[in-house]
Amino acid sequence: MLNVSNYPGVIGDGTHDDTAGLQAALDSGASTVYLPVPPRHYLISRPLKMHSCQTLTADRNAVIRLADHAHQHMLTNVDHASGNTNITVLGGIWDGNNEHQTCEYHQGKSWRVPYDPARYLGVLMQFNRVKNLRVANLTLKDPEMFGFQGGNLHQFTVEDITFDYNMRRNNMDGIHVHGPSRHGRIANLKGATNDDMVALNADDGQMAELSRGPIEDIQVDGLWCENGYTAVRLLSAGSPVRRVTLTNIFGTYRTNVISFTNHKVHPGEPSTFEDILISGVFCSKASDAKPATPPAEVWSGHSQIWIDAPAVVSSLVIRDYHRTETALPVDDLHIEEGAHVENLVLSEVTLINRCGRALNILHNRGTIGQLGIQNLNARAEEAGGVILRNTGHIAHIHQSNVTAKGFELGVSSIPQKS
Repeated sequence: MLNVSNYPGVIGDGTHDDTAGLQAALDSGASTVYLPVPPRHYLISRPLKMHSCQTLTADRNAVIRLADHAHQHMLTNVDHASGNTNITVLGGIWDGNNEHQTCEYHQGKSWRVPYDPARYLGVLMQFNRVKNLRVANLTLKDPEMFGFQGGNLHQFTVEDITFDYNMRRNNMDGIHVHGPSRHGRIANLKGATNDDMVALNADDGQMAELSRGPIEDIQVDGLWCENGYTAVRLLSAGSPVRRVTLTNIFGTYRTNVISFTNHKVHPGEPSTFEDILISGVFCSKASDAKPATPPAEVWSGHSQIWIDAPAVVSSLVIRDYHRTETALPVDDLHIEEGAHVENLVLSEVTLINRCGRALNILHNRGTIGQLGIQNLNARAEEAGGVILRNTGHIAHIHQSNVTAKGFELGVSSIPQKS
């Protein structure tokens, strides 16, 4: 293991640029490069580039800070063209110093321009074409945009991450994964972000589209956040999102807990989601979520789980879902007109409405093939609501053990199949 404490060109006093020394350590052929707590912090002005079969380990409290006006990403892999294997990043506080950086997005320039690898996107860590990537036990602090961005990832783990964001930018994602990526685990994330805590974007906007393709076989497990933006965004605009499990999501969110989106980032392209499981959600709206006046203006896009058109979802299971609402009467699950869910199951669901205004548990404006509602308990303490508000089409429905105090069942509006 190479310890950089006495390595040429590495001072760690927060004044001298440590980039050349740290990169020389990574280029030395050492399988493990260790960054102890420096006298002040490591200062870098260009991306550090990791090689295959290499581990970068920093003390948990070692700060690596981007120099003022560097306008660079902080950490990446060396070969985006052919790819790398077996890269591990452990520890450290990676500080993007966003008050002294500016990316094109925040300069007001159009994001509808082709992806350019030379463009500074405001990303702390960016990895492209890596097999066996692990990023763990570290803090991502104050990026211009994303804390982590990855594409073309195979067999990857991102876990035990703390977000320490100053919220001074309006698009501060946490973990942002592009397709094609598969066989990944994202786990144990803590702290609020000012955009998606986790984004699984098979396709994306042009400026940020590092890569695009299917996202398959992904587990997201353990998100903790108060006053966050969205816990998990799933986005498909041409490429499918398949076999994704989202479990153990806690906290309060201003926009969504989970969203199924297209956003017309590639206009006319299909939005396809296959075999999605959501389990273990304990949520409510953030206390400063924007109130709507009059109540009829509550926007469906702020529902806890939002399926936007033209999404086609083959199978969606939502179980062990619990909400106590005091802030905003948005739907628990809203399916937009033009969206289609072939098989939908709601199971082990509890809702306590304390926000003083009626709300819906499921509001369907699209099309549902098979709907199962099992073991659902809803209670209104100040205002009621509707278990199922259907203004779209449902072909078949099965319900069992549904109890509602102060809620209407709403099932009489379900069209029966002849």
